[in-house]
Amino acid sequence: MRRSKPLDCGGLTRLLEHPAAHVLACTLIPVAVFGILLFTEGKSVMETYRVILNAVFGTRYGFGEVIVRTTYLIFTSLAAILPYRVGLANAGGEGQMAIGALFTAIAGGTLLRHLIGPLGIPALLVCGMAGGMIWAGIAIFCRMKLGMNETLTTILMNYIATYFISMLLFGVLRDPAGWNYPQTVEIAPQLRLRTYFGTRINAGILLAVLTAAGVWYLLRKTKAGFTIRAIGGNPRAALYSGIQVGKVQAMAFLAAGASAGLAGAILIMGTEGRMRVDAGATMGFMGFLAAGIVKNDPILAIFSSFLIAALSVAGNAMEINTGLPAASIQILMMLVLLTIMATGGRKNRE
Repeated sequence: MRRSKPLDCGGLTRLLEHPAAHVLACTLIPVAVFGILLFTEGKSVMETYRVILNAVFGTRYGFGEVIVRTTYLIFTSLAAILPYRVGLANAGGEGQMAIGALFTAIAGGTLLRHLIGPLGIPALLVCGMAGGMIWAGIAIFCRMKLGMNETLTTILMNYIATYFISMLLFGVLRDPAGWNYPQTVEIAPQLRLRTYFGTRINAGILLAVLTAAGVWYLLRKTKAGFTIRAIGGNPRAALYSGIQVGKVQAMAFLAAGASAGLAGAILIMGTEGRMRVDAGATMGFMGFLAAGIVKNDPILAIFSSFLIAALSVAGNAMEINTGLPAASIQILMMLVLLTIMATGGRKNRE
């Protein structure tokens, strides 16, 4: 009897290493598995997915909310991509975004309150970036000087940021005219970003897309990008070749914090108008997920951010129209994450 040849999965593995194929796999596989779960619960699979699509594309408000969340996710996905490219992991986009939002809310309600829009808006964006950079700077300092693992450090700092902000909002930063609600004073009206089409869409989405394109150009077309790719490919070899690995890693981490801080600034200037407890919650985690889906490609992160934003917006509509809890959409997101892990293949830091 002839022995059968072992199954050769090399071609499939190489196919899944292509970012576009990876996105497709990370979309279709979870959708199919989630459909099976819906069927076992006695729910109409097609009706559920129709509700999801209608929530995203069927109304102006729903689509507008998808674009707003996509804005945050692009920035927080870039906060994960930049450190990854230099051999580090930043799981702290949540905290960096929150601190950036806090800095923006404080500055917009006090120090910069009387600036005219053309001056105040860029100044507030810088404040948000500064907040994110400071929070990321603490993490990279712990990594470089104290030898602490940056992944664990940034995760813990997410919790610290949440509780620190909550303490301030219930204390010294609480708006005295805010009906005792834990929130800061509202930023000046001239410092708000203009919204469009009767939704909460604002210029932040354009800034996010341009930032993603700029990161792609930096990584692919510049000498600095070549240095970053060299470090990401082999930090030890890069060090022996004379590259200041630690310095470049620190700069990439600070830039990541600035990107997450921009998300926080746009959260305050574009939609919230003030800092509230849990404002922008989960955007950092989902941005990390959006980066992983596309294997840390800045351009494709725009599309993965849109996908995850659409799923998050669809959760509430699914609860109202199908009887499933809104948390059910989290199952779909976790299936996406598991698919990423299963189809990850080799690391891609090119």
